[in-house]
Amino acid sequence: MTTDILYSFRRCPYAIRARWALLICEIELEIREVDLKNKPLEFTNKSRTNTVPILLKKNNKVIEESLDIIIWALGESKKEGIKNFYIPKNKEKEILEIISENDNSFKYHLDRFKYSARFTACDKDYHFSEATKFIKKWNRNISKSRWIIGDKTTIADWCIWPFVRQYKIACESQKKTNYFESPIQEWLESFEKHKYFKKLMHKYNPWEPANKKVYFPFY
Repeated sequence: MTTDILYSFRRCPYAIRARWALLICEIELEIREVDLKNKPLEFTNKSRTNTVPILLKKNNKVIEESLDIIIWALGESKKEGIKNFYIPKNKEKEILEIISENDNSFKYHLDRFKYSARFTACDKDYHFSEATKFIKKWNRNISKSRWIIGDKTTIADWCIWPFVRQYKIACESQKKTNYFESPIQEWLESFEKHKYFKKLMHKYNPWEPANKKVYFPFY
């Protein structure tokens, strides 16, 4: 194998944040879009959890967690000053804690609000209310310093914004109003209007073994 391979799914927030890190770190690799309803055998044989994203390295080592892919990308990048996204002023512990808060508590309530038909539909408003508490908390952070932690963007921002975007989409589809305050809305828009956003969300055809190789980012 001559290049690293990313198994991804365009709309998955975990995959979005992994691809975002690869873009910012200026790392190119082969990408394989996974049809989640028809997962290829090559993917399921490599993944313990059968979830995206996973990174298959040239040496056949597999990195399964999106956060681990992000940290790998930071280590691989030749871009000057790139590691400052992870450890600005020794805030590593705080960064990892807030990412964990997003991936566990916020996502728990977000899923049950966004996909209420899969869970207990009558609890939808409760989970919306609980998810909104995290939005308000992060909004307070951003209102003080522009970013989730401190006055510069970190991987905390990279990891959280795809989920906040998913929250926004869920609110719009369910006709919720006044779900954002200005600082966090502007923070999210800084990613959605970024020059890399179109590359990030480029639509690839589902991968099949006979397909010609395609690469990320798409130029």
